[in-house]
Amino acid sequence: MNWLLDADVLSQPAKSRGDRAVIAWLEREKDRCFTSSVVIAQLAYWVRSKQGRKRAELQSWLSRLLDAMEGRVLSFNTTVAHVWAEQQFALENIGQRMPVEDGYIAATARRHNLTIVTGNERDFKRPGLKTFNPFKS
Repeated sequence: MNWLLDADVLSQPAKSRGDRAVIAWLEREKDRCFTSSVVIAQLAYWVRSKQGRKRAELQSWLSRLLDAMEGRVLSFNTTVAHVWAEQQFALENIGQRMPVEDGYIAATARRHNLTIVTGNERDFKRPGLKTFNPFKS
């Protein structure tokens, strides 16, 4: 099984009190992990929300992360856009809309047949999506 990492999971190694079990899981599964360019945007925003030394440390961490994940950051492209549109339409019809960013992440996971790894299971509990919460394992 391959994974699409959400920001809350991917950021654990960069946090001063990151969840050790999640960090260990990431280390074990690193070769099967992907993420979305949307998640990278969320992480880049998080880095920019910090000041001074903390921001510089996080910027360095994000650069190392991008190097480590080379070839495994999946873009929101035309194909994923069509998956998102189909998904959004179906979810609206059953009254289970998703926030746009989460919808983009979910569409990326669906397009590439990946399980979304997140602590925010509630945000992704929708028909057709597979999720895994490493915070509970």
